[in-house]
Amino acid sequence: MDKKLLIIDGLNLIRRLYAALESEQDLERRVERTQSIAIEALAKLTHQFDPDYAVVVFDSNGKTWRHKVYPEYKLGRVPMDDKLLESLPDFARVFRFNRLPCLRIEGWEADDLIATLAVKAANSNVKSYIISTDKGFTQLLGNDHILQYDYFAKLGYDKVWVPGKYGVEPHQLMDYWALVGDTTNRIPGVKGIGPKTALTIIRDFSTIEDIYANLASFPERIQKMLAGGYDQCLLSRSLVALRTDVDIGVRLSQLRYV
Repeated sequence: MDKKLLIIDGLNLIRRLYAALESEQDLERRVERTQSIAIEALAKLTHQFDPDYAVVVFDSNGKTWRHKVYPEYKLGRVPMDDKLLESLPDFARVFRFNRLPCLRIEGWEADDLIATLAVKAANSNVKSYIISTDKGFTQLLGNDHILQYDYFAKLGYDKVWVPGKYGVEPHQLMDYWALVGDTTNRIPGVKGIGPKTALTIIRDFSTIEDIYANLASFPERIQKMLAGGYDQCLLSRSLVALRTDVDIGVRLSQLRYV
């Protein structure tokens, strides 16, 4: 039987639990309630998946490499409440007290750390379960050893689910998002190209390089939309692609859940 690694997107879980308590006017009490509910959620997840290894991954403060190459990355996102931001170290301490290792590396988003952990575990025949509502992780689902689970919707996602949702295979998602953009993170696509047009384009040529090498094959309307967008598409693809080569400095054995 495959060993299992449970990877929890810490802020994704905490922020959604916190948002659900918006009727609580006392911010200190709201944070306390969020912490309590988060511990319950983690207990349910560890019981459900019965992992051999587990980790809660957090974003670092400040800017990452994506902000450096594209300053508008995530611009305009609603900032986290100060009270919640200040309390994150307390969340990590409580999680550790409940036997869940926590990981945070300065200058890196949790997404890249999670992707690196999942891929490295998969390469060692350890099945990873990524607990997050973030659609970006679906690009990893082409690997049979990587699955995603939405704790709030109680839904699991695998490589069979991806084509039904997006119309493309997991490995094509980065090129697909390069064309349509990612509004959540303020990453632009090609103006005028929506999901249907993007699928038409990718059906014939599956990478940005192939698409632009064969522009003459497309109808004039699509050629006009694509014209001059090559560099932007490459940039957008690099931004949506999760890094899987982060030097985490943590051995899988250090994440053993006991």
